[in-house]
Amino acid sequence: MTDFKEELKKVPELPGVYLMHDADDRIIYVGKAVILRNRLRSYFNNTPHNERITRMISLIDRFEFIVTGSEYEALLLECNLIKKYRPKYNVLLKDDKNYPYVKVTVGERFPRVMIAHKKINDGAKYFGPYYLSYTVKSTLDTLSKVFPMRTCTRKIDPQKPTRVCLNYHIGLCPGPCAGYISEEEYAKNTEAVCDFLAGRNGDIIKKLHAEMLEASENLDFEKAADIRDRIKGLEVVSEKQKIMLSGGDSMDALAISVNETDGAAVVFHVIGGKTLGRDVYILEAAGGSDIQELYMSFISQYYYEAIAVPGRIYTAEELPEDQAALVCEMLSSTAGRKVQLITPKKGKKLEICDMAMQNARIQLENYETTKRAERAGNLLVLEKLKDICRTETLPLRIEAFDISNLGDSEIDGSMVVFENGKPKKSDYRRFKIKTLDKRSDVASMNEMLTRRYKKLAEGETSFGAAPDLILMDGGITQINEAIRVIGELGLEIPVFGMVKDDRHRSRGLMSPEGREFRLEDDPDIWRFVTDVQNETHRFAIEYNRKLTEKRYKKSPLDGIKGVGDKRKVTLLRKFGSVKGIREASAEDIASAAKISPALAEKIKEELSKTNKESKAVRGGDSG
Repeated sequence: MTDFKEELKKVPELPGVYLMHDADDRIIYVGKAVILRNRLRSYFNNTPHNERITRMISLIDRFEFIVTGSEYEALLLECNLIKKYRPKYNVLLKDDKNYPYVKVTVGERFPRVMIAHKKINDGAKYFGPYYLSYTVKSTLDTLSKVFPMRTCTRKIDPQKPTRVCLNYHIGLCPGPCAGYISEEEYAKNTEAVCDFLAGRNGDIIKKLHAEMLEASENLDFEKAADIRDRIKGLEVVSEKQKIMLSGGDSMDALAISVNETDGAAVVFHVIGGKTLGRDVYILEAAGGSDIQELYMSFISQYYYEAIAVPGRIYTAEELPEDQAALVCEMLSSTAGRKVQLITPKKGKKLEICDMAMQNARIQLENYETTKRAERAGNLLVLEKLKDICRTETLPLRIEAFDISNLGDSEIDGSMVVFENGKPKKSDYRRFKIKTLDKRSDVASMNEMLTRRYKKLAEGETSFGAAPDLILMDGGITQINEAIRVIGELGLEIPVFGMVKDDRHRSRGLMSPEGREFRLEDDPDIWRFVTDVQNETHRFAIEYNRKLTEKRYKKSPLDGIKGVGDKRKVTLLRKFGSVKGIREASAEDIASAAKISPALAEKIKEELSKTNKESKAVRGGDSG
């Protein structure tokens, strides 16, 4: 056990970043400090902390620190390390995303309009970023009807027209591939789209109004009606937002609401005086945190390396002046211009912050309601499972096992974990069976269970804590093997089997005594056990498929004329291995792959030749 008092003596009184490690050497917390020694000492001298930090301190096995030249450098390093390690006890933003752009390929002869998730230097024009994906999609849908442009990637040569596709027939493409629109006319569409995306939509609508009147005066009512419909489409997309600010401000408004356990953050994006979007983040386990620290942590993570940082960020909470100045310095560096953190006192900006706070409270309340309902439902199922399996406690942690194989090759096993009624994928494990060269589900299960529970019996927790219940994918044979392995290791864990019906559906839970609880007697239990069994099977099959594909990619069967991938897979499935194919008769090979006797003889001949060459090489190497 680390002597923290001694370790603290080695910590300098300088700014920097510290990393907390647990007993498995996982980084569980990253923090920054103006004076490292003072900050680290506060964790180990009985200073009161909130419940989350107290729980984190109880798991600390050791710490390390990195000295920086200033508090600003510490802030940057902290952001990088949180992003890299995603420590369990830091407040993490789980909805991290890249905001989309609209890309116009102006370098092409007939440009295209599309959504892009990254802005690169490729000669195209980019507009955005847009904070809401559906805003981009709805805009492009409308523009495609008002100013049709192609979306295909085919090379277009006006001298060599080709057939048009469906988009032309439904009015979403003007048909440049067939020569139905000139480059000059198409360029006008491109220019109009770029003008609209750049915000010059007023000029476009005025121009269209003039064209509509001209068409009407010329008695071309069909054209006038078409232009009228275009104008309506543009007006729908351009409709002003309900929330407006005077002066065309561009800003973000941030509010965070917390309760005893969790938190919620809401960011309103106001660009060019219009509220164009809103982001919501649930801050799990943030309850009880210092609200100002929570704001600073959120802002640092949210805007660090962000695509777009506004010039002003208005917060519903007053922030410490020195900390705010530090974060502003970082954000200004990221944005390449001055960024301010401001807490409004009155006016429209305060109203927007209040609205963000109202949204944050509602989001947090809805999240808690959903979680309560979810927990109640899960606990109800686990209570029923406890009664069926007669476990002493609620089966809050369940481990389920399955074996998958391809004949006598590629044998593997899977362990999936359900905690509190939900999959815990971070604890899933795969086992490539090492001790067998032919199929045996019982022996495979023995190896997998021994490897898993031997570690537990020795006090090692790298596989996770002890389960309250073990579920085997199978009946009494698998149950008995699991009980035998667990008993030999000196462990006591209840074991039940998940059995299926003739149609391969989950049918029942089987006890070690051979009693079966029919799942259709209780739909809640039926759904839950089906989820566990399907997930266990899926995880095993997925790994087996990867191993099989890897094996099939290289084979002595490759290169034999008349043997493609399909026949190769068929033969390997039938005979289990290349050796099995080589030892089979030509008649059996022809029958299995449905090929001619001549090709079957050729396969045997080629495999025999490959085998001799392989032996010769091995003999030469050893000599």
